[in-house]
Amino acid sequence: MKDRTIGHLTQGRPGPLIILIGGLHGNEIEGVRATERVFEQLKNYTINGEVIGLRGNLAAIAQQRRYLAYDLNRCWTEAHLRFLRSDAIKHSKPEDQEAIALLKVIDHYAQQSFSTKIIADLHTTSAQKGSFVIVPEHYAEHPVIKALHIPIVVNMEYFLKGTLLNYSCDRGFISFAFEGGQIGSLDAIDLHEAGIWSMLLEAGAIENAPASFKKEQTDYLQQLTSGLPNRVTAKSMHVVHEGAKFSMNDGYFNFKPVQKGEVLAQDKNGPIVSPQDGLIFMPLYQKEGSDGFFIVDLEE
Repeated sequence: MKDRTIGHLTQGRPGPLIILIGGLHGNEIEGVRATERVFEQLKNYTINGEVIGLRGNLAAIAQQRRYLAYDLNRCWTEAHLRFLRSDAIKHSKPEDQEAIALLKVIDHYAQQSFSTKIIADLHTTSAQKGSFVIVPEHYAEHPVIKALHIPIVVNMEYFLKGTLLNYSCDRGFISFAFEGGQIGSLDAIDLHEAGIWSMLLEAGAIENAPASFKKEQTDYLQQLTSGLPNRVTAKSMHVVHEGAKFSMNDGYFNFKPVQKGEVLAQDKNGPIVSPQDGLIFMPLYQKEGSDGFFIVDLEE
């Protein structure tokens, strides 16, 4: 697991750039496994453009932890980027080196010309029914996003700061977080794999795939996400502060309806209630992480 590069394919043909990053959170390995599967098969196809698969947080992956020193998906702020680009003697934390390595890749390809440039950040969640794509609203209708056939969540950039998604969008990429199911589930690997194939096919990165292959991926994604909303908007967020002893109440899953005042969780100060009617989103059922839960609304 020491090698960051899962695969890197180009045949010198014009086309899109697709960068797949799995394991930015080291305990979310399903996207890495799916990307490995895809690259094993990609050698059988004619490739347009360039396709790259990367492991995100190698140190955290090795220990099966979300992160070691700090969250690699919350560090892409202007202040921290200035630090990463400064004197290397200061970069003593494990995530410093992980972020610097990814930063070099993104900044390099930001200068290159492709028909389309896409970064897909592959994740899984600690709650059930965790199949969705988080994307800025101005990319929500992009054909590659729509081809995933899973719920689209917009407005998250107003709550989550310093994400890889936000930074890479600012650098000119169509970037999104592809949440492919629940942490540790075999279904999540299959869902990620189907999603990756759908991205590659819709973007035109594969030249000679049969039409039936695309339909197989679409049918599988639609089957797994049946009954979930098409598109929602994030409205509020509960932040978990260090030492809060946050504990999510049992029985909550992504997109479950909740009511204003409903007790959703507990911490050292007592019950935590929903601030409004809506759907609960990404309830936190793991020890690491500061995002307790979000409330989202169906778009009218």
